[in-house]
Amino acid sequence: MRKTSDILWQDAQHQVLFEILDLISDPEADERVIEHLRDYTENHFSLEERYMRELCYPGLDAHLSAHNRFREEIEEILAGGQCDAQFRIIIGTFLTEWLTRHVFGIDKELESFLLKANVR
Repeated sequence: MRKTSDILWQDAQHQVLFEILDLISDPEADERVIEHLRDYTENHFSLEERYMRELCYPGLDAHLSAHNRFREEIEEILAGGQCDAQFRIIIGTFLTEWLTRHVFGIDKELESFLLKANVR
């Protein structure tokens, strides 16, 4: 059995997501940073969703629902356009809180399941 301290692909991808979030606070950041976050998140979600389906993860429906809500939020943010300083603060805070709750909540449940399934 693997230790929970082992680093999974999931952990590495989460780290990249938080690094992208840090870029949003950069005064030079524009909508391309949000687009990058959207694209990277989509790749991450797709991989998680594939594993959940292949392994018949019991929390699949709730997890998919959370992913789909995030997808909708990102699209609304991108549709809003302007990426001025106030926008970056508000969006950066919102996205950081959302991802923190997701990563340390529902994703920890998935991680526990993956560790028990001996998947990396």
